[in-house]
Amino acid sequence: MVRWVGILMCALVLRAQEARVQVLATAEVRGRVLAEDPFTLQPAQAGWAKLATLIRGLRTANPDTLLLDCGDATGGEPLHYVWSRLKRDVPEPSVAVMNLLGYQAMVVGHQETGAGLRALRAMEGQARFPWLAANELAADTGKPAFTPCLKVQVGGVSVAVLGLTAAPPGLEEVRWQDPVAAAKVLVPRLREQERADVVIIALHGGPDGAGDGSQALALAEVPGVDLILAGHTDVPLALARTGVPILRPGLNGQSLGVAELVLHKAGGRWQLASRQAHLVQPTAETAPDPAVLEATAPLRALADTYLNTFATNLAADLDGRWCRMEDTPLMRLLHLAARRASGAQITAVSPPGSHVFIPKGPTSVRQFYALLPRSEAMVRIQVTGAQLRAYLEHSARFFNLSHQAELFSRTIPPAAFDTLEGCTYALDLTRPAGDRVKGLKVGGTDVGDTQRFTLGIPAGRFAGEGGYLEAMGWKGRPEYVSPDSLRNTLLELVLARPVLEPATGDGWRTIPALDRERVLAQQP
Repeated sequence: MVRWVGILMCALVLRAQEARVQVLATAEVRGRVLAEDPFTLQPAQAGWAKLATLIRGLRTANPDTLLLDCGDATGGEPLHYVWSRLKRDVPEPSVAVMNLLGYQAMVVGHQETGAGLRALRAMEGQARFPWLAANELAADTGKPAFTPCLKVQVGGVSVAVLGLTAAPPGLEEVRWQDPVAAAKVLVPRLREQERADVVIIALHGGPDGAGDGSQALALAEVPGVDLILAGHTDVPLALARTGVPILRPGLNGQSLGVAELVLHKAGGRWQLASRQAHLVQPTAETAPDPAVLEATAPLRALADTYLNTFATNLAADLDGRWCRMEDTPLMRLLHLAARRASGAQITAVSPPGSHVFIPKGPTSVRQFYALLPRSEAMVRIQVTGAQLRAYLEHSARFFNLSHQAELFSRTIPPAAFDTLEGCTYALDLTRPAGDRVKGLKVGGTDVGDTQRFTLGIPAGRFAGEGGYLEAMGWKGRPEYVSPDSLRNTLLELVLARPVLEPATGDGWRTIPALDRERVLAQQP
């Protein structure tokens, strides 16, 4: 008997010397609640309702869990628009869901800053958890504009979560600092002065090496970092750099980041023994969480009513299939909205995709919403002629050489291709990347390298998406940020016209002219 008591006591002592901390992470949910596309209404295994089921199950299996979000939780979906215009007396829907699930912190993302500081502060005030961004400082005082980090005990382990954003937020009231430089100062402080056993970086910025993505990889090189959670990118990914796991949950709640940190106590301090990270994806068998459905039901009903509202009589088809090969009425319409939102001479917009088609005749708000599924502001900046050309050369990387079997590059995401309006140009696909822009003119005059123009770009581009600012060598603050999103500007433009006749033009073309059947068969 004594022997068994001794064995039991030893087992209890050993167990007390081990801790298993589970970290669950979301990012880029952008207000998606149901497991369906809000425009086509087709099933999509994503959204808050299914994520909530996964979160509850994993947290039941291990109560020592930290639940975090890496930004862009709000905005994007029609639900957020209806809330912002009609029901501001209730919590923003994503914030309401996160409150319900007991989130401990989130990083400020570009969907949040794109709403403007006043709306951001309103949403932040509704949250029962801090909004993190250690490298964003108030422009007038130099003090942190948001909570820099979260310090919490999880299963007896002291965990510090450092929130960082990988690109400027586009807010005049906020000054941005390089996240890697900030981490090199703050991580040692969290380790040595705050005595954190575990340091996690929650980053609004992805790990895929394009644009701001390389910063996630650089952060993994900072001594003292145990785990990196990343947002601001659409494709889910789990990888490791120098042994540090990096989790990227992906777009619209299509997956949940899961990390398990095992610690052993030695000399009175917890020491990290192992760390594993992976992604869990909802399936058709994942039941939606009833509490999430109930909490969002009134707003979802309003959103459906709004989306089905008559918009305008369209005089011609809007066809997305040819937007990546020539100027089209669809892109002319988007550029008209972009110019109205930004007030710029020249505008840059990414085609919505080859799947988009709105037939002429009566249309609904839902159909036009599908043209711009993201809710983001337009940013106006000053560029030189050389920078304008560099922007177009960067976009033209989307194409391979015209004589190759594959016309489109598989390494450049389709959303990273932009067209410009306010200038005319050709892309010579017989030439190598970097030497493709021909006949660049503004107002019928050749563009000189030192000439200056105003360029309107989506807030995501200004935040580093696609690497355009880096390609141009552009640095600085925006000249203007639109108070409303490009999508809202488009809707106002459309709803003001009982009959909408999209303009036509020949602002850009490819050399040689591309075969439509080839484009239709090969484009992503």
